[in-house]
Amino acid sequence: MTVLMVVTMPQKRAAQAQRKRRRRPPWGKLFACKPLARHIFLHGERIDVSDTIQKVQYIRMHALLDHYGIVGHVPPYPNGLADRSWWCWYELALAIASELDDSLKIVDGLPPGKTAARWRGLEGAELIRSVDWFRKSKPKWSVPQCVQKVQKLFPANYGRMPLDQLVVRYHEAKRHHRTTKRGRNSEQA
Repeated sequence: MTVLMVVTMPQKRAAQAQRKRRRRPPWGKLFACKPLARHIFLHGERIDVSDTIQKVQYIRMHALLDHYGIVGHVPPYPNGLADRSWWCWYELALAIASELDDSLKIVDGLPPGKTAARWRGLEGAELIRSVDWFRKSKPKWSVPQCVQKVQKLFPANYGRMPLDQLVVRYHEAKRHHRTTKRGRNSEQA
């Protein structure tokens, strides 16, 4: 007499075994967690920043060299393109690293949604910089006067909006960029 035993996994473990977990890269949280965007959107226009993004990617690869303690002469980004003999090794290392960490990948950026608060992004940082420049050059001017001057200088960007609403948007952007790390970084850009 032969006894056949069937062993089944509990439902919870079976679901966990099927789900593929993405491991952290071996270098931890050395970089930001989001992939690099090839395009940025400013005032509804798509701006290609792929050359700058490739430089950022190259700088991140230098950070990996430092992380692993690899010492050697690596030419800076534009000068490194002149001698292509080592470039295939760089591309191989980049391909392996980008498989392990999404923050080294370059992806197409998505346009902002229709309901997104655009003053929290680059447009708000641009408005803050413009108004603050006028406030530094003319300290006696009020915020509405500076905003009105910016509105006259850039009618395509800010001319359609009434002055009082643009002043409110300036203060909204200023508050956001002062309180969030992401906002402070976009203001520095």
